[in-house]
Amino acid sequence: MNLDPRVAIEALRAGVPNRTAIRLMGSDHGAIEDAFEAALQSAWSGGARSGLGIAGGFGTGKSHLLGYLAEVARGQGFVVSRVVVSKETPLGQPASVFAAALGHAALPDRPDDPIAACLADLRGRPQALEQLEEAVSRPGVGFAPIFAACLYLLRRSATPPEMQRRLERFAGGARVSLPAIRQGLRAAGAKALFDIRPVNAADLVLQHIAFAALLFRAAGYAGWCILFDEMELIGRYTPLQRAMAYAWLATWLGLAGARPFPGIVAAYAITDDFATAVIDARLDSEKLPERLRLKGRDADATLALAAIGHVEHTVRERRLLPPSADDIARCHDRLRELYTAAYDWPAPTLPPTARTASRTMRQYIKAWIAAWDMQRLHGAAVDVVAGTIASTYAEDAALDAAAEESGADGDEPG
Repeated sequence: MNLDPRVAIEALRAGVPNRTAIRLMGSDHGAIEDAFEAALQSAWSGGARSGLGIAGGFGTGKSHLLGYLAEVARGQGFVVSRVVVSKETPLGQPASVFAAALGHAALPDRPDDPIAACLADLRGRPQALEQLEEAVSRPGVGFAPIFAACLYLLRRSATPPEMQRRLERFAGGARVSLPAIRQGLRAAGAKALFDIRPVNAADLVLQHIAFAALLFRAAGYAGWCILFDEMELIGRYTPLQRAMAYAWLATWLGLAGARPFPGIVAAYAITDDFATAVIDARLDSEKLPERLRLKGRDADATLALAAIGHVEHTVRERRLLPPSADDIARCHDRLRELYTAAYDWPAPTLPPTARTASRTMRQYIKAWIAAWDMQRLHGAAVDVVAGTIASTYAEDAALDAAAEESGADGDEPG
């Protein structure tokens, strides 16, 4: 028995589409999909990466579309991470974002932990592991010697299991004991090969981000796709944290002037009133870059301004519009087929729903499911009352506190 239709309907009823619902419902945003596929193709091009933004109101399908893009990326062999910007994941703190991205990362072909699975695969292919060690050892690539030292120890069969687990944790961003690494190298007779020294925390997290993408590629995957949802939360940051969030958005997207992260493709979803309610209302383009320059962060100021421009372009050019009559009809027919398959009950074609400029596709979907539920279970019709949820961008200093606890002020994207 195929349970996928039932799983999809239950997710859509709750308003939280899962992978099954996204796959079965598909997407009607061909232009956005084309731009995203172009970004995937350019992940390792060596030039500027091209991140992607999506704008829309509550319930217009931003999260569904991000989920669909995730399926596209998986289909092309990318490791995919879905990161929801939140109090626990402040965008201006790369260490927190990196941890969240790895914590939610999924391999396209198996449900294993990505870092552990990739390292296990490479240990079975010593030549590939050695090539990765050589890649991070080249002059000018920006990796501290500890990365090459860890890979050297990992490819030695004599390395104790506990040390291997410690090295795996380091590859995932955890702290590592330098004396323990030196001791492992000494036991392998390779202490003189690596100059192991402490690395500044802000520099180390940048290297961890770049290393993860290289590791995924060495293990045979196409790269790393990171999707940011609920980006509008940065509108509630106080000015300095919002400025740093913009700067880091530019870095993840790979905008001009940002530190290169080859192999990483990023996309984000944001509310369509963000440019007016936050950027314009608070004069972010004028005030925030200047605030960063006053702190001596000229490079970050340039990145913040680039990200603000990217958001404004997204709201203008990649805005999810209210569904057309044809969009609604296609979605109704697709959903009716799923409902029929889910409950082995012939869901009837419903009368056209009154179409208004404010009604979202989520509201149509929930209304159709509710109507079929009432007919199937009780033989009765139902009227659905819909409302809207207004966005709030009131600044919240508590969000800054979360970032400060993580050390956000010490991490620079430039």
